[in-house]
Amino acid sequence: MSTRTDTRRAPARGRGTTAGTTAPASPAPTRRTTARPTAERARARAGAQVRAPRIPFVLLILCLLGGALVSLLVLRSVVAEGAFTIANLQDQNQQLSYEEQQLRSTVAHMETSERISEEAEAMGMEQGDAPLFLDPERGEIAGSAGSGE
Repeated sequence: MSTRTDTRRAPARGRGTTAGTTAPASPAPTRRTTARPTAERARARAGAQVRAPRIPFVLLILCLLGGALVSLLVLRSVVAEGAFTIANLQDQNQQLSYEEQQLRSTVAHMETSERISEEAEAMGMEQGDAPLFLDPERGEIAGSAGSGE
């Protein structure tokens, strides 16, 4: 028993013979039979053109793949641009945060009582006497001008 198979193709139905192949030998009809009806002729012509052309389909697929590739490149460049913008904004935010910290430190130093008193003395101001307080229940003045009660 042989394991070989026949690899020749059988001729397709509804198609005529091609230029490179020969038809099997059959007895030639001696006389023409009745003509086919018109519907059978139309079906025979339609059957011969069953195979659709491949070139438009291949071009369509290539265009779709090309469009997908271009859209991916555009999407990737937009994402990269967004990432670049985010990095720049983060750097700017860090610099502004550092500047804010320095300004807060400067304001805290400017608000200290020692600095204010030193600046006031430099302008010629003198410290005032101890304050006097009025006690409304007793009707007396508490504290003295000379003492710092």
